[in-house]
Amino acid sequence: MNFFPGFCILIPVLIIYNFSKGVKAMLGIIRVLTTEKQEVLQEHGRKMENLYKVRSVTHCIPEQPNGIYDEQSEKEAVPKIIELAQQMHAQYDLAAITISCAADPALDETRVALDIPVLGAGTSGAHAAAMVGSKVGIIGITDAPPSRMKEELGNRFFSYDFSPNLRKTTDLFSDGAKEELLKVVKGTIQSGADVILFACTGFSTIRLKDYLVEQVNVPIVDLVEAQAIAFQLIKGGVRNE
Repeated sequence: MNFFPGFCILIPVLIIYNFSKGVKAMLGIIRVLTTEKQEVLQEHGRKMENLYKVRSVTHCIPEQPNGIYDEQSEKEAVPKIIELAQQMHAQYDLAAITISCAADPALDETRVALDIPVLGAGTSGAHAAAMVGSKVGIIGITDAPPSRMKEELGNRFFSYDFSPNLRKTTDLFSDGAKEELLKVVKGTIQSGADVILFACTGFSTIRLKDYLVEQVNVPIVDLVEAQAIAFQLIKGGVRNE
């Protein structure tokens, strides 16, 4: 199958090895940040592999170098996500696909288009946070928390905060970004939050949780980790032939 122009693809040796061994419990990861930098593209899959032994293949949608950061960028991404999910489903023997974006763009549409489970980073994170706290403080980069994430939390939603200096995924790679976010997190905790939920998968890419756990004493829910945990439930029902 020919993928559309600008398609970002990652097929590491590990994936080829999995196919040759007949491993079917694989997760397809869709990134909404367009990048040709392999260390960035691979970060989510690598983290899932290291922490939870999740086998995966990662692709990113085209022509969105700043990812999804507002209503317009999400609107532009929706048809790309659906098309990419269909192509990945046809190309690989996947147990599930996850849209690794806090806003869960095109989640419902992709679930309709495919006959395998489709996960969303935002909903996965919301459920994980609800299990460990009753006052969930969401930290993100947009003006408001992802609507679906907030809806999933229900009365466990406590607050939403962001830094005005960090508004796009690419901003997170700037000097001092982690320190800036630490200030935001500390303020959220001081206001009463008993768990921190990330509302940006880019926080995983910069390994923000690893930095924060040395500085604060409340649970921190990373969206990439949450997706991997959700996939464990699916993978448990998939048998390798």
